[in-house]
Amino acid sequence: MISRKGISHTLFISVFLLFLASNSFSKPIFIYTSEPVIRVSLTDNVKNLSLHIDGNFKLSYQGIVIANITNSEVSFSFSHDGTPVAALANQEIKFFSPIKIEPVDSTVATGAMSADSDVINFNSQTYPGSMQIIPENDGTFRLVNFVPLETYLRGVVPNELVNNLTPDELQACMAQAIAARNFAFYKMSELDSTDFDVYSDTRDQVYSGMEKYKSLADSAIELTSGMIVEYGGQPARCFFHSTCGGHTENVQHIWQGQPALPYLAGISDIDSTTGQPFCIYSPQFYWTSTYTGRELNKLVRANLGLANPTYANIRIKSDVADLKVLDRFDSFRVDTLEIRLENGDIYYVRGDRTRYLLRSKDGTLLRSSLFRITTVRDNDDSIREIIIKGQGSGHGVGMCQWGALGMSKLGYSYLQILSHYYPGTEVKKVY
Repeated sequence: MISRKGISHTLFISVFLLFLASNSFSKPIFIYTSEPVIRVSLTDNVKNLSLHIDGNFKLSYQGIVIANITNSEVSFSFSHDGTPVAALANQEIKFFSPIKIEPVDSTVATGAMSADSDVINFNSQTYPGSMQIIPENDGTFRLVNFVPLETYLRGVVPNELVNNLTPDELQACMAQAIAARNFAFYKMSELDSTDFDVYSDTRDQVYSGMEKYKSLADSAIELTSGMIVEYGGQPARCFFHSTCGGHTENVQHIWQGQPALPYLAGISDIDSTTGQPFCIYSPQFYWTSTYTGRELNKLVRANLGLANPTYANIRIKSDVADLKVLDRFDSFRVDTLEIRLENGDIYYVRGDRTRYLLRSKDGTLLRSSLFRITTVRDNDDSIREIIIKGQGSGHGVGMCQWGALGMSKLGYSYLQILSHYYPGTEVKKVY
């Protein structure tokens, strides 16, 4: 997912299980009758960890409190024989399974925080809740933050919309809070890991410490506390992206092999009163990327297997003779891109995977698959450069974040924004 950047809390007490209709998005979905705690992986694959404890915490191992920690540093490393070691102020503790640092005050653990609440500092960011340090089999640690879902959203929503939102963008922020809550619900239900639910980076939703909290985002989260988007009585899969460029896309077109979902169908994002896209003021509405012929050859050799896994074992030896869009979806996004080599070989890349092929020079994905190609040739007909002019940023499925901001500024409510981008859905309060 590409994007730019409550509050009373109680531990969850019971869940019941629903199943979506059979498709590859079908995962068991937990509906919570009270606010759940989400487990956020802050870092992994590290051999040393250092945490600064502000306040009164207890260190628990296998369910037993083995030490108290107050206003001090705690570090974690591996001894010369590979044993995990926790170094406290006056002692060292060896451990062989996950160890947890929890606030002594249980109200802090459930997120009822004030400005002077007990918190943990990691990598210059301050986090509420508890931390679990997990020693992995490869001799590294994973750090997991246990935090109530609404508090988690306080560290997410400011990263998923532009900084310094204005009051007329509150409705967009409320829509984003609900969509982010839906996303978290899905990740918590997937059960792919017994150790954590979500990553804290762009692999899931970007989650920051308390330093990034914003008052408008806090208000949006509190006003929508416990609300999710449902379709047919079940939680919707609320994908979102930065800028649609005037039209969102069908989910099955972006991720081939996925089934069509009515609420993730492509829609026009044009404001009928102005004739302009709601996201027209996005700084990435229009963009241009240019590559020399040599750069294009390097991109194809390096990325073709990533863009189309059926070519993963093919070694490209010839230069690119032509790069051509064969067909497009109704949104004008690229359906099929043809790569023709000078030796006559032809390869194809579909849909959003074109972004993996035509990466930017810094290695990031091409902004979107909504683009045109202009080819400039030398006298010998070889490619001098290609000029890619496009619109939008991100995969194009679901809610357009800049479009939501535009709608909010025009007076649309968060309910209207969500029903626009997820047609046929409704918002329900589940706890």
